[in-house]
Amino acid sequence: MRDLAQFTVGEWLRLQPCQDALKQWRNDIWQRHYQSLRAEGQASFLDGLAGQAQGLGLVVAFEQPWALNWQLKMARVHLSDMRLLVFDNSRRPEMRRQIADVCRANEVPYLGLPANPTRHVNRSHGFAMNWIYHNVVRELRPAHFAFIDHDMIPVLDSSCFRPLAAQPVYGLPNVSEWAWQLWAGYCAFDGAFVENRALNFLYDFSNGLDTGGRNWRPVYRTLPREQLKMADRAFPEVADPLSGALAKVEMIDNSWFHIGNISYNNVFQQKAELCQNLASALDEGATWLELCPAMAVGRSE
Repeated sequence: MRDLAQFTVGEWLRLQPCQDALKQWRNDIWQRHYQSLRAEGQASFLDGLAGQAQGLGLVVAFEQPWALNWQLKMARVHLSDMRLLVFDNSRRPEMRRQIADVCRANEVPYLGLPANPTRHVNRSHGFAMNWIYHNVVRELRPAHFAFIDHDMIPVLDSSCFRPLAAQPVYGLPNVSEWAWQLWAGYCAFDGAFVENRALNFLYDFSNGLDTGGRNWRPVYRTLPREQLKMADRAFPEVADPLSGALAKVEMIDNSWFHIGNISYNNVFQQKAELCQNLASALDEGATWLELCPAMAVGRSE
């Protein structure tokens, strides 16, 4: 939470620091319990990854097998230095079955997370990320690891690990009035740098930070943000390959198409037709720069 000196007089009169502290204390107790749970097949999952040398891409899947399948297919083409692992945070057994099938078809390791006890969107995501970090990353100790949202589609060659040769973290920054963090959907870490730090991927709304914001104190506060290379976000137009209609899409790091807002609502239904048309065109040999020519300007392939 925020430093006490950063609360206003009005917030103190409303006892806001006390409320924030109590919520953080509650979340930490709840988180520690969830973190201690074992997942079905956890031991064999870890055994199968023993000696893994590549950087790990950690994907928290939730209820959207089609989007995940598109991500995994495109990752085979455009990610050369990252091995994706899928961790299923879905609530419905049928979705878990379908997501496991998607991973099997794409030959990507799959692990169903323990049933998540919360329905709060940010808390659920943070619980999942903390479980993965403490039960998998700290066991495997990869040189680099990154959390990648399941609706992030690598449509061009990409590496979020390459910048880690010169700095300990990389991703898309979220800056508040009091602090900063990397967006939980695209954040990469040097394993040695964070190994002895008390990472916590819960949110920190008191500091104006979303999921992953609790890493402000153990990680981000120690780093000179203005001197770090960071990913960026852009909103170019793409033409629907079938209708020709133009639509603005979100691009992260000039290489990832972020579908956006598909996990805990039905927004994906509004985007499904465009996404399916784009996926079909790419399968048939089109390139992303042909579909999104605005990105080709000034870019050398």
